[in-house]
Amino acid sequence: MEFRKIQFTGRSSYIISLPKSWVKKHGLKQGDSVPIAVNPDGTITVFPGEPKEVSEKKVLEISTEYSSDMAVRLVISAYIQGYDALEILFREEAPLYKVKIRKILQSLPGVEIILDEPHRILAKSLLDEEEVNLAELLNRMRSLVISMLEDLDLLISDGSAEEILRDIHDLENELDRFYFLVLRTISRLLTKKSITEESGVIRRNFDIIGTLFIVRNVERIGDHIIRIAENPDRVDISGYKEKFDSMFAQIQERNLARIDRLMLELKEEIKSIDYRRSIAFESYRRMLEYLENIGEAIINMALS
Repeated sequence: MEFRKIQFTGRSSYIISLPKSWVKKHGLKQGDSVPIAVNPDGTITVFPGEPKEVSEKKVLEISTEYSSDMAVRLVISAYIQGYDALEILFREEAPLYKVKIRKILQSLPGVEIILDEPHRILAKSLLDEEEVNLAELLNRMRSLVISMLEDLDLLISDGSAEEILRDIHDLENELDRFYFLVLRTISRLLTKKSITEESGVIRRNFDIIGTLFIVRNVERIGDHIIRIAENPDRVDISGYKEKFDSMFAQIQERNLARIDRLMLELKEEIKSIDYRRSIAFESYRRMLEYLENIGEAIINMALS
């Protein structure tokens, strides 16, 4: 790291010189304008030019040398990275691959299949990125988990499994959709001049890491709700729902005293559970641990 002196010029301006090597490397010259972003942590970022957006179109060539699962993961990855158009080319006949890719494209928020030919699929995101609010996405994920927990509580107490289990699976699929959309939103946010966003969830650079960590743990909680629903046992779902809701509220409130109490409650409950008792109890303990992870991420985010 090198240090440069702040100088006073004119009657009201402070200036600092830029490294000559940096100016030359980016083809800049005297009189050029450069964008400057003031970050929420007090730092300033100087850009050599307008920050580049993710290129509009991504072409994926799919071959059976990959598994169909890998092909699906490549499509999801391109969506998460913020591409607005996906062109998927099939080198050979691969009907199973096409079915799986078509299905995942139809499940991604805002994506529409524009063209579907024997060896080519073209899909576009019709989502207005400026209208996406990160706090609303997180709140939607919270609501989906709460609904899954309410269904699971009913399934365990009532035993009429088939219809409720189907609804839990539908909610989990919706949870995955919003998980992907949050990842895409953060990816697009990173291409902008400033990482702050209007909802206030991202207040400084570290909040990006915290948010990614939170949504990953929420997605894993959804997976374990499915596991309990398929292997039911009398775990305390009602109590868990209350803890989950209280912890999730702290993403916005960031009340360290409240988080501390919740973390202590989780720690004691985790210690008390015999996870070897059944598949359901093993998954329930994992859900408590994931909620504890969320608490740790919020504590880190609160230190701003």
